[in-house]
Amino acid sequence: MKKIALVVSLLAVASLVDGRPALRQTPDGSLRPAELPEPINSFSFVRGTWIADRAPQGRWSEEYSFTPILGGRFLSSEEIFRDETGAIVYRDFAVYGTDPVTGRLFFHAYNTDGSMDLSAEAGNSKVGAWVFAGTVYGSPRFKDYRYSITRIDENHMRVLVELAKDGGYAKHSDTLYKRKI
Repeated sequence: MKKIALVVSLLAVASLVDGRPALRQTPDGSLRPAELPEPINSFSFVRGTWIADRAPQGRWSEEYSFTPILGGRFLSSEEIFRDETGAIVYRDFAVYGTDPVTGRLFFHAYNTDGSMDLSAEAGNSKVGAWVFAGTVYGSPRFKDYRYSITRIDENHMRVLVELAKDGGYAKHSDTLYKRKI
């Protein structure tokens, strides 16, 4: 048993991210992600799978998943919409992280239609209420937008999508999500 604990400890020390351990060993012997720097540490509450809290009747179902990658320094997300038969009608994949120059969050999304979003955390963003300003490239339908993720509590978040219009923003969607258990 001591040999296993030693190997686990060595693996934890050997798995470094930027010279710091990506994992740490807890008193019970399990491995946990090492403390991450802000702002990705606070934003990591989104880890897991989310579903719309009140899915409207006759509309698509939605699942929104966030997974830590590269030692937790980045999060990948996948958003999938399905029709009534379960067929996927829309899917996107995004990577969230901390911009090493600005120290603020960003995300890049890759969409079903081949378009790509480039977004950066806006100046009015704060811990628990993250606001991203972005542009979609290659979409005939969308261009500039604001994407806000607000932490309601540990198991609920709100995502507000606003599209640029006439020098301001107009609400495109406003969804309350609950953590899928």
